[in-house]
Amino acid sequence: MKPTALLAALLALTAPAAAHDLWLDPTGSGVQVLYGHPHEPELPSAGKLMSLSAYEPAGAVALKARLEAGPAPTLSAAHRGDALFAAAYDNGYWVRLPDGSYRNASKRMLPQADKSLWSVKFAKAVSGPAAAWGTVVGQTLEIVPLEAPTSASGQIRVRVLFEGRPLDGASVVATDGVSFKSEADQARATTDGSGVAVVPLRRAGPQVLGVSHRVTPSQTPALADADSYGATLAFTVIDPKTN
Repeated sequence: MKPTALLAALLALTAPAAAHDLWLDPTGSGVQVLYGHPHEPELPSAGKLMSLSAYEPAGAVALKARLEAGPAPTLSAAHRGDALFAAAYDNGYWVRLPDGSYRNASKRMLPQADKSLWSVKFAKAVSGPAAAWGTVVGQTLEIVPLEAPTSASGQIRVRVLFEGRPLDGASVVATDGVSFKSEADQARATTDGSGVAVVPLRRAGPQVLGVSHRVTPSQTPALADADSYGATLAFTVIDPKTN
């Protein structure tokens, strides 16, 4: 599998499937759940989507995602009005076997595995000027913008939280959620001691920020060696002056 923008910068993990990403795309009539890599998304598993919510000005609303059949099937939910969307996705346990192959299983089932992890994804998306973009929704790994994303110009200040606390030294990468970019072409920034990073935005239009964090040992050591967390934040910059 060739490297991709979010693969190379978000998740330095052991299994290709664990290195896939989750992000949200507001559609105007709701939100679509996307999984995989920006330039080659795959259909996410509805059974692995643990939650999908819309944070409206009046409060949070749980959304029901449905698989829409067609030439290009999608997993999406209907919603009207401005909102901050948030999702959680349990990608399960992954192991690498001695022959180099990967299985979506725990090391308890495949004790001969030489590496193993549990993979979970979180995603947020800002839709509309009245969206509560600064809301901390309580995801285990979360990107929180510190300024209005839609009016950002050239860069955006964000804070990365892990278990509710600032995460120091995390690499935040910016892509458009569509195009492949080599690692050399990626815009990125590293969080400081307060979890804050100033992330360059190279052009107006769709933006997807992403970050990853890995914890060893796993909270379930009988099943995995490490826990792998990924988080994204999607928004659209409308300022044409963005680089």
